[in-house]
Amino acid sequence: MLEVVERFQPGVRARFALRCTADPAFAEAALTYAASVFSRPSLDSRTRLLVMTGQFTMARRHARLRETIVAACNHKLDLNEVLEVILQCSIYGGESIVDEPMDIFLEEVSARGLLDQVKTRALRPGQRKSERSLHEERRTWHPEDAADPRADQLMDKYGWHGISMALVLRPRHTLDNAQFLGSLDEEFTRAFYEFGYSEMYGRQILDHRTRLLCMVGNTLAIGEIVQTRHHMRTAIRQGASAREVLEVLFQSVVTIGHPNIVPERFKDLVQIVESEPGASL
Repeated sequence: MLEVVERFQPGVRARFALRCTADPAFAEAALTYAASVFSRPSLDSRTRLLVMTGQFTMARRHARLRETIVAACNHKLDLNEVLEVILQCSIYGGESIVDEPMDIFLEEVSARGLLDQVKTRALRPGQRKSERSLHEERRTWHPEDAADPRADQLMDKYGWHGISMALVLRPRHTLDNAQFLGSLDEEFTRAFYEFGYSEMYGRQILDHRTRLLCMVGNTLAIGEIVQTRHHMRTAIRQGASAREVLEVLFQSVVTIGHPNIVPERFKDLVQIVESEPGASL
């Protein structure tokens, strides 16, 4: 069991020994629980570690985040993807939440001589904008959005890069939301879609499936139920299996605890699967 958990939490042996000193029964029960979840095959090791990276960042559990980054290095994950998960936490945690995690990440990759390979693959300002095509993205919009004259009006007002990415990810929602936000403050609305959807969701370092599974984990880590429901549905629409989403819920019970997950988020997922064409547990 120690070997299973150690693949994802390299500090487990020291923790297990310390817990055995205080209460051997708890030490064994907790280890057995973690091993039973981490050994499940429904999530590949890459996705499991990336979800954990986001959750420990959001929960500000920096010692466990360091372990996860070490495990990611041991598994030879793409370290730019690991960093991307940390950076994406700025969406739901605010920009300051990434400061300490970035320090930890840089310390660990530098200690392994891997920093240069991360830096050489970092995005340049404006790089993704120059690579994107409105014509290609428009083909992926929901037909109702594509036929709505507000789409072009809002892109003219707030820029196409943010609005189009929002239409890709949040069909039949974005136009109403952008219109409502704009009625309150157009400058904030422009900044919101530029940063959140163009500069962050438009980075495309992570595929949408993986990023959204991480977002499910992120929102669970801070008890944000509405967004958890939304991201579970969107993850399925972007290629994640319902079983993979369920596995993120199972893992989250171990990494962040039961509240807001058992059984309510399981019930939410079942309802989503029943309403999404082709989805199945």
